[in-house]
Amino acid sequence: MDEFVLGIDRTKFSSTNAAWNNLMLNDPWSVGYVSTLIELQAWHSKEEWEDFYYRSGEQRRALLGENRDLLDNFSLIRTNRAEVTNLPWAIKNLNTQYGRTREDLKKRAVALYAAVCNNGYGLTLEECEECVRFRVICETWNGIILRENNTVGVLSAKFPMLSFEKTSGDIDHTYAVDFEVLRSGTLLCGIQIKPQSYTWSAPYIAKARTANIAKNAAYTQLKGVPVFNVIAKSTGEIQNPQVLEQITKLI
Repeated sequence: MDEFVLGIDRTKFSSTNAAWNNLMLNDPWSVGYVSTLIELQAWHSKEEWEDFYYRSGEQRRALLGENRDLLDNFSLIRTNRAEVTNLPWAIKNLNTQYGRTREDLKKRAVALYAAVCNNGYGLTLEECEECVRFRVICETWNGIILRENNTVGVLSAKFPMLSFEKTSGDIDHTYAVDFEVLRSGTLLCGIQIKPQSYTWSAPYIAKARTANIAKNAAYTQLKGVPVFNVIAKSTGEIQNPQVLEQITKLI
């Protein structure tokens, strides 16, 4: 299957990373559990996935009712996390289990643009719209359907005695674990599958790694097993082969 290709200059795109994370625009409250949504069915093309995400957003919009203003406040997760946490599951479900419309994503682009318009890279609102679309829809496809699936294929060939079970969007978001690795039903470890860029020293990446280390530690405390990072290309080629030795020691 084809990859989505970024429609703007890569340097401009990268310059918005810190603001994107600080504004928490990628939180499930803002865009839904995209990692769960993309696993709902088998896709014939990346365009089919993108169309589904927008249609799911239309379904959400039709269900909002009297909670429209509350649920459309995508910054609430940053300004008042406690209010979001304390909402009934049925209400939160409308934000976390559905996609967003094109117009919904444009609103996030406006917020992103306000944060980066003077960052020295000359970003336009239209370029910020592409940044939002690419992160929410395209990177999800490139990372899960291509990188994750191909990497699990490589791991399964290397370890035919193991099973690799995809976690739910909630587990992924809470513990930063993409797959649970089991042998004969016994949990051995969790894994995160990441691109080579995850190892870079950029401040926003270092911040993400620090957050994920804490999430992984919480998973280890809960489940009693370690979490390993698997660095891989979109083809599934593993770029940190030492992780294979770490998994082997658990078998």
